[in-house]
Amino acid sequence: MNQFRKMFGFLFLLLNAVVVPEMAAKADDFSTWSLVKVNCGLSRNWGFVGYVEYRSKDNLKHSDRWTLSAMLNWKPVSCLTVEGGYALHYRYKGDGGWGVRNRYKLGLTGSVGWRNVKFSLRERLQRTVADGAAEDVLRSRLKASYAPKSWFVNPYFSVELFQPLGDDAFFTASRLRYRPGMAVKLSKKCSIDVFYCRQYEPKSCRNIFGIELGLKF
Repeated sequence: MNQFRKMFGFLFLLLNAVVVPEMAAKADDFSTWSLVKVNCGLSRNWGFVGYVEYRSKDNLKHSDRWTLSAMLNWKPVSCLTVEGGYALHYRYKGDGGWGVRNRYKLGLTGSVGWRNVKFSLRERLQRTVADGAAEDVLRSRLKASYAPKSWFVNPYFSVELFQPLGDDAFFTASRLRYRPGMAVKLSKKCSIDVFYCRQYEPKSCRNIFGIELGLKF
């Protein structure tokens, strides 16, 4: 019981320090992300991750997009993961129109642990192709999680920076995300991730509530 009190106390302080002041300062677009992810181990070092996702936008008035994604990952050592994959976006473009967008991803994630705290840094290159144009972005994400072995609820917090590539765009941030959340272990093969994400962009900001169902095979 004391463990649960400490965990919820930690999350409450985190939400009040990061989320509540931002929401009070400015009421922006509210969105939702719903995702089902499947993680399959192919061998000792190789794995497959696939997911289906639905996103809403404009304070739940419109759909944002449907996503179907597949990715392979390889672990040369326990603390390093190399990943590469593809995502198909079927997105709402306004005025009742929908369009297809293709995204290609290549990333590298390093992780370390200290007692019950785990840190990871992910660098991911992505190319998005839509309507005959391509956009290249470098995504840098730093994540910290508290995960004692005896707990089935693990709080975490991450910060992710999006940097456009090409021309003179590098070293400028096109998007910034703060994401506190909780990963809940329902069983050895099933988990739920509930999170809040505050997303900043040059012309708009979003408050995002998300839920992710994870399955392992």
